[in-house]
Amino acid sequence: MTDPQRKPSRFALNVKQIMAIALVILALVFILQNLTYVRVEFFLIHSAAPLWLVLLVTLAVGYVIGWISKRRD
Repeated sequence: MTDPQRKPSRFALNVKQIMAIALVILALVFILQNLTYVRVEFFLIHSAAPLWLVLLVTLAVGYVIGWISKRRD
């Protein structure tokens, strides 16, 4: 049931792939704009880290919490 006249496109992107590419570009822009170091305090631990890394770790922890706590059917 394929159309013999139509050639398959090798570089066809679907919506999810386009969104993923856009998010990667936004993440790179975000990282390049937030290279400054910030002071991080966690209980008795004091350290300095790039802002983008602190936010990335926070995002990862939030993702893990959401993954653990999601309801399974």
